[in-house]
Amino acid sequence: MNLFFLTHSRILRLREGSVEAFPVEDLLNEEGRPRYERLHHALKEIGGSGAYLGLGPEFALLRLQPFPSLQGFSLEEAVLAEAERSPLFAGEDLLVDYFLVAPEDERRVRVLFSAIPRKGASLLARLRPRRMEPLPLILWRYALEHTQAPTFLVLENLSHTVAFFEGGVLKGFRYLTLNADEGSERLAEEVARSLVLFGHGGPVEEAWLLGLPVPPPLPPGLPAKQVEQRVPLDLEALALDKRLALDLKPRRKALGEGLPREAQLAVLLSALFLALGLVGRSFLATQTVAQERRIETLKQEVQLLRAQTFQPTRPRGLGLEEVLKVASEKPESLWLTHLTAEEVRLVLSGEALDPYAPLLLAQRLGGQVGPMGAKELVGQRVYTWEVEVAKAEAR
Repeated sequence: MNLFFLTHSRILRLREGSVEAFPVEDLLNEEGRPRYERLHHALKEIGGSGAYLGLGPEFALLRLQPFPSLQGFSLEEAVLAEAERSPLFAGEDLLVDYFLVAPEDERRVRVLFSAIPRKGASLLARLRPRRMEPLPLILWRYALEHTQAPTFLVLENLSHTVAFFEGGVLKGFRYLTLNADEGSERLAEEVARSLVLFGHGGPVEEAWLLGLPVPPPLPPGLPAKQVEQRVPLDLEALALDKRLALDLKPRRKALGEGLPREAQLAVLLSALFLALGLVGRSFLATQTVAQERRIETLKQEVQLLRAQTFQPTRPRGLGLEEVLKVASEKPESLWLTHLTAEEVRLVLSGEALDPYAPLLLAQRLGGQVGPMGAKELVGQRVYTWEVEVAKAEAR
């Protein structure tokens, strides 16, 4: 996998242990803002598709700061609001990614976050990058991979930052006012002041001076007991590492993402009701087809019963016509599946969604309700029933 490191004046490509530099002009406009269309064109010309993209501070915001850790506090909204305060991308619609580094205290958490204009991220995403993150995260991961020191700093010359780690946890970082390649006593003094700002006085156990195509020179008086100067040419394995990882590739939003909490709830309920409506519609369609089949079967049985129960003498009691008339006016939540005519009685059977519907039908017919059962059908309870009615007798 090719690794590209993007700065305001050049693009570095790390491939198979070698580094190539590609000078690029006009990556920033007159106001110092990034021209992502120019950056996209330059990357496309040198084969930047499907690669790792490390974005310099001109192209992606990178910050580390504490945020409240309280119930009901929206960290996502707070991070986005803080990113929007940066004058680098003022007025832009931003894409943000962040992760929680460590607790600051009982009520605060330290968060590392990054932001990029959404339009710029969409342009670079056309190259289908494997990951798109700010520099110098991959160099910090390199130092974490190769050291066991309880305290160490990383000084790098790709985006010119100094970072301090304690116990493997990022305690602080800042962009240097001096160039990391200056190698002067003034630079060592700025690093020492930075460590004090990060809450660490005195020298660290190790200092990692990392850079491409050459490492930063050692500043005289650097506050470190041991120094490692390296050109990290084996970064491919760390390009997609999950430690200290941010990714600014545009992603598909989840349902309701980015909306206020009330709007998200409304969207969720609407989706739920829609799903329930579709399930209900499917259930009713299934029941309609089943009832149509049962009605057709019942019609055939009625015709047969009419032929079998014809009597020339005038009947007394409840006759079949009355039974059918009342049954046709049955409750809406009940349907017939079978009708049996015996010598002295008629037996109606069927199913119902309401256990009280068979009782109402028996009351209308002057009959008695037989045994009732229950079963589950498409997630709904359905009751089976029988109603017995005294058959009409000849006078």
